[in-house]
Amino acid sequence: MYLQLVSIHGLVRGTNVEMGRDADTGGQIRYVLELARKLAEQPGVDAVDLFTRRIRDRRFSEDYSQDTESISSNCRIVRLPCGGGRYVRKERLWPMLDEFVDGMIAFTRRQGRQPTLVHGHYADGGYVAREVADAFDAPFVFTGHSLGKPKLEYLLREGWTPERADDELAMGHRIRVEQECLDAADLVVCSTRHERDHGYGQYAKDDSLPIRVIPPGTDLDRFFPYYDYEIDSAHIDESYKQSRMGMQNELGRFYSHPEKPLILALCRPDRRKNIGALMKAYGESAQLKAIANLAIFAGIRTDIEQMPENEQRVLTDLLLAMDRYNLYGKLAIPKHHDSEYDVPELYRLAASSRGVFVNTAFVELFGLTAIEAGATGLPFVATQNGGPQDIYENCHSGRLVDVNEQDEITAAISELLTDPQAWNVASNNGINRVRELYTWQAHSEQFLAAVQELAPESGRGAAPFKAPPTGKRLASVERLLITDIDNTLLGDDAALQQLKELLAENHDRLGFGVASGRSLELCMEVLEEYGLQNLDLIISSVGAEVYYGGEASPDKGWATQLRAKWRPDRIHDRLDKLGFLTLQDRDFAQREFKISYDVTGDIPVEEAEKQIRAALADAKAPSSVIISHGAFVDVLPHRASKGKAIRRLAAKWNLSLGHIATAGDSGNDADMLAGQTAGIVVGNHSPELAHLKDLPGTRVYFAKAHCAAGIIEGLHHYGFVGADVGATAAT
Repeated sequence: MYLQLVSIHGLVRGTNVEMGRDADTGGQIRYVLELARKLAEQPGVDAVDLFTRRIRDRRFSEDYSQDTESISSNCRIVRLPCGGGRYVRKERLWPMLDEFVDGMIAFTRRQGRQPTLVHGHYADGGYVAREVADAFDAPFVFTGHSLGKPKLEYLLREGWTPERADDELAMGHRIRVEQECLDAADLVVCSTRHERDHGYGQYAKDDSLPIRVIPPGTDLDRFFPYYDYEIDSAHIDESYKQSRMGMQNELGRFYSHPEKPLILALCRPDRRKNIGALMKAYGESAQLKAIANLAIFAGIRTDIEQMPENEQRVLTDLLLAMDRYNLYGKLAIPKHHDSEYDVPELYRLAASSRGVFVNTAFVELFGLTAIEAGATGLPFVATQNGGPQDIYENCHSGRLVDVNEQDEITAAISELLTDPQAWNVASNNGINRVRELYTWQAHSEQFLAAVQELAPESGRGAAPFKAPPTGKRLASVERLLITDIDNTLLGDDAALQQLKELLAENHDRLGFGVASGRSLELCMEVLEEYGLQNLDLIISSVGAEVYYGGEASPDKGWATQLRAKWRPDRIHDRLDKLGFLTLQDRDFAQREFKISYDVTGDIPVEEAEKQIRAALADAKAPSSVIISHGAFVDVLPHRASKGKAIRRLAAKWNLSLGHIATAGDSGNDADMLAGQTAGIVVGNHSPELAHLKDLPGTRVYFAKAHCAAGIIEGLHHYGFVGADVGATAAT
């Protein structure tokens, strides 16, 4: 099995994960890393690739700029470029994701193997995984983690408007993508029953969609029991011991009586984490202040004033509360901690002091910190809303509370701190039952068992989309023919029938597509008329649009690439004023990335082209101009043309340009015929292509036969078909 995991946003590296550095680098990062690592250890799994975004930003470690990072012998992180190198929050990545899709498809093709499944994490990773799974006809697995609908409900209760949620967090788009992922998914994996019932339960789902509750594990090599230091400390890595001393010294700076039990909280400085409830319960309880110290690790910070507004507000409120309740000498709010070594030691330090871990979030999707605390022997007090319900029922290693009831929080903490028997039971339960129920080995086994149920006979086949498996088809062919339609493919019905038979005979090894100035609709119409519906791809509107298969699934990455710097309003403003140009029919000729005119009057082609280019230069609108048959003008984004589309397809699908035959007859075919493709100019070509005979660096065959007969002649010339099939196309 070759498994692909997709987690695009956040800071992803194999060690020293910067947990809490920002809102996008939380528990989900640790989850996907551990999942990838453990899946790679399972029998029958040959390789696991975790795909994320490549970041080249001087504010961040160079670790995030490496193209690949090995996690183990058969597991690695693969970083792909997407929207430049600067690190941005996930809401700003949406317009760039099709670039990531293309990069992931190209990378997969270069590996020379098909993914067994593609597993997307969060909505953005789900979008990418869905597209890649579709391309390779692989099962699509979705894990949404924090879902948009529940989050929007919370924001609205906090006073946000739907418009603000859309403007700042692209919430409407995120929810739409999550729904589309659920529509397409073969399997959904979530962590708790609460997430399944109250999170995914808000979305429309097919009754046959399997939603598996598979709790994540915890790294027991890191989260070992606190008493190991007292019983057998020789086997403990020195890095943990050094971290322990560092954390003791750090906390000691804050406390007047460091020997007291420790009440510990670890979370991001986010209002939803409701840290203020813990501060208030502690600050207003004379008993808690007398018997215990409080430590709050709320993310990583350097300067509060430089942090996002939400985090600024939370941290400022904490500092004000510290002053209000006069918690000097009793409260620690350190600025830095390391997730790899410091966090496990903080749990163990608190457990050694017979303290307690507290999570007062309004809702906790899973509650990984409660699992980690339990594994070290530290009892927890946690919100009753969300995942901690499952953890409590499975482990009985703490207490659940209504975080809106201050007395409940205070009472639960007090009980565990003052009742040695209750503390011992909760501590031992956590150590024993986490090792029984919350291991990555168990998670991986359950995950792969759920995947095995996705066999086609299960009723939810391996292909979640109706579109054909583009990736498998393009991976299987040895050669590809892409031809213009009018006066090239069409024009000689008898020859066309011969070409159709030739394509059918060689279907397993020779792909077939068209490249036309027509719109998609007009392409489909004429192709259907002539019985040409088994196409692998369609390049329409002079290269401005690319589609795959008979269902004409759009290549969204190509559209994203063309949209950059495309200024159609500026182009219309200049060219509509030229008296010799008449805008073609808006319903049929005009497209998002193509503006088309007819040349009218007696103006020479050279003069018309000169004035058009001058007008576009004045408009400061980068674009390409294609004039064909001396009468038609197409203006495209500067990155668009038939040839550029073909070169990008070759890169995306790892196809050699020498194995792609291109056939055409007019000026708008010139750039796809030139270069390293096996160019075929049919015998009935226009004079516009004569210059290709002497163009350096170009190999173009000028056929004697017209139309489809000329294509057949060219295919024989290059050895794509016939007796010499299999010979190199570079002849």
